[in-house]
Amino acid sequence: MWGNLLKRLPWGAVFGALVITGLLCWLWMKGYASGRQDAELESQKSLAQLQSRFDAERRLEAERQTEALRIAAERYQAQVAAAHQADRDFQTQKDTLEKQNAQLQQRIHEVTRNWMDEKGRRHPVKCVFTAGFVQQYNAAFGIAGDSPVSAAADTRRTDNATGTLQGIDPRLRNSDVSQADILANIIDNAGQCRIWRAQLNGLLDYTDGLQTSTGEP
Repeated sequence: MWGNLLKRLPWGAVFGALVITGLLCWLWMKGYASGRQDAELESQKSLAQLQSRFDAERRLEAERQTEALRIAAERYQAQVAAAHQADRDFQTQKDTLEKQNAQLQQRIHEVTRNWMDEKGRRHPVKCVFTAGFVQQYNAAFGIAGDSPVSAAADTRRTDNATGTLQGIDPRLRNSDVSQADILANIIDNAGQCRIWRAQLNGLLDYTDGLQTSTGEP
């Protein structure tokens, strides 16, 4: 029975179907493997492109940071150099002003002891500065007391003690401050003012230089 049944089967068709099925399976497996390989290659390619782009951006950012640091370092060095130059300029001006002040101090007696008339004759200088004048002079500098022209101190104290008893205004008494004392004090004060002015001008020049180097308005 089974033998007859087996003989009746269309073995050619069955074999052909098996061959076709096997071929289809082979083609599917080959296509799957090829597609998987292509997908892997494509993903690797995309990953490589992303990595390359990331590396390029990282290099660009590193270059920007390096350039920013270089500019900042150059700006700092320029500021330090400007500060040192400003200090050197100020010290030079200060030394010059102090020398000029010393020379002026040395010439005080030449112009305060005598005066010369139209005939060339010398006369002693007669100039009286009252105690009130000295007080006003000190007050103009915001100084209480006799510190700028100390030669008048003893005289004023004597006047305060005895002048009132004699009915004399102590402010109008001779302070014993000479023309040379006043001139010496003026020279000292003027010299200090010139030093401060030079220092302030140097500071202004330095700040202007900083604004120029940083691009600030």
